Amino acid sequence: MKRLNLPKVWGQGILFAYSGMEGENTAAQSLVGTLLGDCIGMEFKTPTRAFLTLDLDGVTDLDYHIISSDWIEAVLTDAGGKEYLLDILFVKQNVVAIRTSQLTKTKLFFKNALPASNTDGIMVYDDGEKQFAYGEKVTGDVVLGVFAYAQDAACLVKDGFHIDINQKIEEKTKFYQSLPVPAFQDADEEMVYYKCFSVMKSMLYTPEGRIHTMWSTPDRYPHKNMWLWDTAFHSVGIKYISPTLAEHALRAMISVQAEDGFIPHMATPEKNSHITQPPTLAWAILELHKYSPNKQLLMDVFDHLAAYLTWDMKNRDLNNNGLLEWVVENEARCRCGESGMDNTPRFDEATEMDCIDFSAFFANDVRCLVKIAKIIGRDQDARYWQGVYDKVKDAINEVLWDDEDKFYYDRKLSDGKLHKVKTVASFLPLFAGVCDAEKAKALVEHLNNPDEFNTAFPIPTVSKDDKTYPTGDMFRGNVWINFNYLIGKGLQEYGFSEEAEKLYEKTIETIKYWYMNDGVVYEYYDSRAKVRPARLSRKGHAVQPYLPDIRVQSIRDFSWGCVFLPDMLFDIRKNNA
Repeated sequence: MKRLNLPKVWGQGILFAYSGMEGENTAAQSLVGTLLGDCIGMEFKTPTRAFLTLDLDGVTDLDYHIISSDWIEAVLTDAGGKEYLLDILFVKQNVVAIRTSQLTKTKLFFKNALPASNTDGIMVYDDGEKQFAYGEKVTGDVVLGVFAYAQDAACLVKDGFHIDINQKIEEKTKFYQSLPVPAFQDADEEMVYYKCFSVMKSMLYTPEGRIHTMWSTPDRYPHKNMWLWDTAFHSVGIKYISPTLAEHALRAMISVQAEDGFIPHMATPEKNSHITQPPTLAWAILELHKYSPNKQLLMDVFDHLAAYLTWDMKNRDLNNNGLLEWVVENEARCRCGESGMDNTPRFDEATEMDCIDFSAFFANDVRCLVKIAKIIGRDQDARYWQGVYDKVKDAINEVLWDDEDKFYYDRKLSDGKLHKVKTVASFLPLFAGVCDAEKAKALVEHLNNPDEFNTAFPIPTVSKDDKTYPTGDMFRGNVWINFNYLIGKGLQEYGFSEEAEKLYEKTIETIKYWYMNDGVVYEYYDSRAKVRPARLSRKGHAVQPYLPDIRVQSIRDFSWGCVFLPDMLFDIRKNNA
């Protein structure tokens, strides 16, 4: 069997967590950690922060075999040249095993001192809610350490002494061996490809509360809930692991739908948020069907998708002109969370607007619903939704297109004027298929203009010639992988295949470059290709050193880059499988 070039770059903030693919893994009970930057060890995101580190005083060299979201393996070399194997891996949702030698010493300590006790040689620490426990079993030269966090942590440590570590490692290895393989351009590209699947694997939760299927979350820390368009995006990558898993994640999001059709932007196993997010579920389900046909899924979800799009029309079209308006908040750091573009300058000086992104996302989901209706034989529904699509398509081109600039903008409801802030949102009509050939060509000219969107790393969320570019803060000039992916699909639809391929190549190259440097896939990247993603602002200046408890920065091991990179690779490379 071919040996895979698995991820092996250490980086501060790398996600370390269990996967629902291997056993019970809930938002309420699972343990989540991130790797430290200055030693082999990790910080666990418990109420009282726990740190698990390895003392390598006797080690003169180390060589990593894998650094993934749930398994680290390295070869340690002592002064005499003798080699020892080190494995650190999640074996349950709240249990970590460390297999090493007496050459190393494992240390457990906490941000705040905790009362400790010794139970049959296992150290137990009580944080008032649960217990931390750590113990070791020595067999010859091999030391097996087990760390657990639960109400019965000491029992979990005892059970951990009997776990077959080799079997667990074999299961984790089989996960990577089971994945489809594109034609990699180089070894680094192969490594970041498997890195992306490592992160995807860790995003999966098992059923919990009112959510009765497997479901996904963007990054496990700081997010740990289920989000609408994130779930749609996740399915793009998860389908390569298993179409069934992708289906479960999509069904989970639909399962929290309210009786009136509303689908929240965020949901937990217990409750919903009160706002929505870009309608993308019909698109995601149709894309999954294209990859792995499942007519029953389409039949099961059609009425739910139709009810949600109907809710959008009834509740987000105040002037009844076929165009949709986001709920705008008076919060400087999140003026429009519903749009998913929290701090975009589009909403700095405006309230309600007919919005180009909402209208385009809605139009695309409607046209996907039309296609679904035709596949399952609901011809009358197909005709109705085709009429809805035609209406919003015409409205986008008549109301939101500016003939002078040859560009789409939002239009304010208060005075009826176009709100001329040039952002990446205005290219979404390509994705929705609502442009004519002339308008599509004009948009491509904007994309190719080095004074607008053709930056060192395109596509910036704000045009270079806009007064707000660049602040380096989230949606104020940085590059977000979801927009590059969706706009690339739109470019392909309009025959601009070369432009789409260049965009995807540059996107893959940027994700790969920063992974090879920092070991993580970031939430967003600098459009100028100058600033390290870790130093970009996120609703406030970036804190140095990396202190996410003080301020979250460009999130590390964020899902969007991970789920889209494999699909972009399969799009522009030949399949080797």
